[in-house]
Amino acid sequence: MKYFEKLKNNNKLKRGFTLIETFIAITVLLIAMSGPLVLVTKGLSISKIAKGQIVAMYLAQEAIEYIRNVRDTNILNDRGWLIGLTDCTNFGTKCKIDSPAQTVSSCSLSGCENLKYDPVSYLYGYTSGNVSLIKREIEINEIIPDKELEVVVTMSWQEGPNTRQFVVKERLLNWQ
Repeated sequence: MKYFEKLKNNNKLKRGFTLIETFIAITVLLIAMSGPLVLVTKGLSISKIAKGQIVAMYLAQEAIEYIRNVRDTNILNDRGWLIGLTDCTNFGTKCKIDSPAQTVSSCSLSGCENLKYDPVSYLYGYTSGNVSLIKREIEINEIIPDKELEVVVTMSWQEGPNTRQFVVKERLLNWQ
């Protein structure tokens, strides 16, 4: 009889998890969950980088298209092809283009200011809105006088502690 009572008491002790087994189970569970969390974090940071690159690329393209439009309008109206862009045509002069306000002006010696983003109109410019982290500098260099010019758009922006930058170049001809 004592043997059966002893066996019965041993079964009571073996029913639950011990504290060590519980800690091991929690550790395995945490390790299994940390992998997907790291992937989600990396994915979010990469999407933020991609967003900055896309916005900067569209703003660079906008500047080139604005200059192309000014050139075409001048030619169609029988004016000099660089009228309205003369502030920018000296080598090394950096300019800013405010597409919503349709203005072209040279930057200060320290460089161009950051673009402003207007949350109402969803446009970037220099006249209204909140100061963004994006800077756009444009240079227009005549390669062959009165025949060909090169437009250089330098985009730079802040992403946390890092400054990102790229340059877009386009050549335009006087097709008159």
